[in-house]
Formats: sequence, C-alpha cells, structure tokens
Amino acid sequence: MFLQNYWYVAAESFEVNRQPTPRIILGEPVVLYRTQDGTTVALEDRCCHQRAPLHRGKLEGDAIRCGYHGLVFDQHGVCTEIPEQERIPSSARVRAYASAEKHGWVWVWMGDSALADESLIPDFHLNIDAEWTSFQGIIEMDGASMLMVDNLLDLSHLPFLHAANIGSATDTDPDLSVEKGEGFVRVTRIARGIKSSKWQNDLGIQGNVTQEKVITFRPPCHIWIAIDTTEEAGPESGGNGQMMRQMILNSMTPVSETSCRYHWGFARDFSRGNAGVTKYMKDATDIAFNEDKEMIDAQQKIIDLDPAAPIFNLDGDEGGVAARRLMARLLAEQAGA
Repeated sequence: MFLQNYWYVAAESFEVNRQPTPRIILGEPVVLYRTQDGTTVALEDRCCHQRAPLHRGKLEGDAIRCGYHGLVFDQHGVCTEIPEQERIPSSARVRAYASAEKHGWVWVWMGDSALADESLIPDFHLNIDAEWTSFQGIIEMDGASMLMVDNLLDLSHLPFLHAANIGSATDTDPDLSVEKGEGFVRVTRIARGIKSSKWQNDLGIQGNVTQEKVITFRPPCHIWIAIDTTEEAGPESGGNGQMMRQMILNSMTPVSETSCRYHWGFARDFSRGNAGVTKYMKDATDIAFNEDKEMIDAQQKIIDLDPAAPIFNLDGDEGGVAARRLMARLLAEQAGA
C-alpha cells in the first residue's frame, strides 16, 4: 500500500524527451513524454483496448499512438482515433497523471489530479542552484523504499559498510537527537574529533574532524542530509581548519512493495569550479551508494524469506522507527478517507 496524493520523482529531466519513456511507479505503469512545446506528459502506460504498453507506440504531435492496434490518445488520455472504426466509446481513455518539472527532476502526482499542487513539490533546489556545485545519479534498488529510509536516517553503518571510502573507523560514538514534528522526522548526528575518512584525505583534509549531519525525512520518500565538516586545526590534529558543507538530496520512488528507483543529488559549496574534485566526489559517491544497494538488495532477499522474523532496534534506529510510524499513520488516514 502506498501514499497516493503526493509527488514522486519519475525521472531526471534529461530522461524525458520525444521518445516515450516507461516507468513503474507505485506498481502502476506510466509513460512519460514531452509535447512539442516541451511540457511533460504522464499517462497510464496501458492501452484501454488490449492493455498493450503505450510506450511501444509513437508520438504524433502531442498525442501517442498505440503500437499494437493504432489507437491514438491525446495528452489528457482521451482516445481521439480508432483505426477502421468511426465510433469512439466514451470509455476509450487512459488515465492522465498530473506532472511537473522542478529542480532538475520530473515529478508525477499519483493520486487525485485535482489535488495536485506544485507548491507541494519538495524543495530540492540545490540540484540546480548556481551557488552550489551539484551532480546527480539514479540507482535501481531491489529493496523496498523504506529500507533506504532506514539506511539514510541511521548513518551508523558508515564506519562499517563504507570503511574504505566515505566512512571513518572512529565514528562510533556520536551525539544523537531526534525531532518528530508534523509531517517530518529529523535526526541530528554530531561526531566530534573523529579520524578523517579516505575521501576527506584525498580532498586535502588530514586532521581529525567534527562532523554534524542533519537528516530530515518527509513522507512519502524524501530525505535531505546536510553535512558540515570542520577539520581540527593545530599540530596535535595535523589539520589546518578546513570547512566543507555538503547536501545530499534523496528521493526513493517505489516501483513495487519490494523495489524502488533511488534518485539522488549531491551538492557542495567548496571547490566549486574544480572539475577534478567533482569527478572524484561523483566516483566516490557512486561507489558508496552502490555499496548501499548491494546490502539493501541482499537485505530484501533475506526479509522475503520470512517477513515475520523477529528484529530489535538500537538507539540509532529511533529516526527510522519514527519515520515508519509516521508513514503508518498517514496510510491509515488514507485508508479511512
């Protein structure tokens, strides 16, 4: 069961063009394309005749023609032509979803289109902010979206899963606090005087660091991670007091109950004009996030063997538990509507 009346990331902007692009979102087939003036369109990717996927067809102007029997649907999902038949039944239509393009991503509102409000699109503007340097990526996850929520709200896995790159082996005793508000969960994680990680060393930070991470979750699947890193200065630390600020933008769009499409962005406000730093950080991020993918895909396989197998929670799980409780409340409200 999924929350319906919310915006979900369907694609990066560059992925949507004049070639029909298929997506599965919340278990529903959706086809994306652009009209001749560049507007994004999101239709049910299932012809109402014989349920053929519309993305196997072709665009004709702003409409799409089914590649099986030639029915034509306009950008609103209404059938406008049936070859070899003049009569077009009123039921000959496919669902049209509200869509929008913002922050470098194409969004689809999977619920009642009349309720779609673009002001409710989550603020991921740092994806395209001229004052920051950013890059993005997409990972197909064979694990549930909420497993990624757990992963991102509890970063105690960094010194273990990511020990060879972004994690610090001494980052095991942070100060943690969790704020639970109306429609959000926020975890603040402050690690003081920890050994700098390999990727920080490669970027010129050699001394111990204090790192503050503020992680904010908003339903159904959006997470912001603000990271402030301060290098300790002085001969004992071996550092010179450098500071780095980063923001990791995360949106996990469910494909099914046990898989998702992970859209992420990484923005920084240091070394902004340095293409070498950008390439290094993009490569390091790809490695780290694919380590997450391998673990979560494996975790999902184990969960599927026995979904009722017992688990217990650690202190670091408080944020993830709060997020799941918030989601359960919203789903219950939706079911009772």
